[in-house]
Amino acid sequence: MRLLGPVNRHLILPRILRVARLDLPAADLARLRAAVNPDTAAFMAPGHPEFMTDWMIDKELSRRSAPLMASWAAQEIVNASPLAQRFWLANGLIANAPGGGGKAYSIRHVREGHGVLLHPEGAVNWQAERIAPLHPGAIDMAMHVATAFAAERNPRPVFVVPMVWRLTFTADVSRNLVREMEHIESARGLTVWPSRHPAGRLASLLAALLIERARQLGLRQPDITRAPSDGRYFDAQERLHAEIRAYLGDAYGPLGDDPLQALRTIQRGIRRRAHTAPERARRDRELLTELHRLSHLDPALYGRDTLTQEQIAEILKATRASLVTTGFFNRLHNVMPRAVAPRIAHIRVAEPMDIAAAVAAGAGATSLVGALRRRLQDAQDALGAELEPSVRRYRLQNPLAIEAERERLTVGA
Repeated sequence: MRLLGPVNRHLILPRILRVARLDLPAADLARLRAAVNPDTAAFMAPGHPEFMTDWMIDKELSRRSAPLMASWAAQEIVNASPLAQRFWLANGLIANAPGGGGKAYSIRHVREGHGVLLHPEGAVNWQAERIAPLHPGAIDMAMHVATAFAAERNPRPVFVVPMVWRLTFTADVSRNLVREMEHIESARGLTVWPSRHPAGRLASLLAALLIERARQLGLRQPDITRAPSDGRYFDAQERLHAEIRAYLGDAYGPLGDDPLQALRTIQRGIRRRAHTAPERARRDRELLTELHRLSHLDPALYGRDTLTQEQIAEILKATRASLVTTGFFNRLHNVMPRAVAPRIAHIRVAEPMDIAAAVAAGAGATSLVGALRRRLQDAQDALGAELEPSVRRYRLQNPLAIEAERERLTVGA
């Protein structure tokens, strides 16, 4: 743990992940240290916008506040091999393996005053502005500890600590973004409108991908061109998304409104089908990948009149993670996604949730999970407003802007 601290701070963050600096105000660090220390029982719940970078930021925060903090991670990472398992367990990672004892270990670890960190939504959403639906793990374990402390008449406070961050570029990175698009186009064998304008090139890339993926998956062809500028892209995307969702719903049962539950339902069905109909299961996995990719491209975020450089970058990283997965270097990139240019990580720590007080007042798990998500989103919104002056100068006109947004701006003018 001591060795990884300087390696992370001087090599992994700045050189590999291109995080040039951490912006963590003294007041936020003090708030974190007040909540996570040997005199408390604390579960840390950060947002999870980006794979790998998030964990390395976690490690740096751990170094500053809780050196023996344990962190939850996907079992595919922790248990990839005996050697990998030994390394990750030595670095405090807990595999989310069913029946693996992670919850019991976390509770013991927290009671010892070390702290446990969870990315509560359980998956990378690649969206800096939005907190994804949360799993209840942090809240459930905190409630368990608070109830035990109350029975023992133990006065130690039990906290869930919401943390958020955003990563902003330090300069104009238009050329770097276009090079990233060129890599995706080449890997997918696409011919697109060769714009050097990042937003225009992105519109062409997304349209070409929508057309190509519909053809590959045997779906209805979208009614758009490969250089969209008429605001119809998101209409075409929604029709394709609805077609895939309807097919998967018919095949695996009603999907409901909970995206995490829908994902688990489909994955279980595909695993069962893989034994009896492997070809169909393979296509259904492709359809699920496409459903996830299209769900990420939310017009509420990306159909506005302008796009930031950071929004374009997160779309490209999500696209690479979904569709550019062959070859050693692409697989390595998806494990350790390197940004197109240096960035600053702006980290904020929201007011911790006093779970012992909430349990004593009769609060239930569902209401507390909802309160945690609101607290995370409020902190993320406040951070976005704080950073807007620095990102505004690099905003780009968005060819994918939906008609409603264009009309709103026209009326407002």
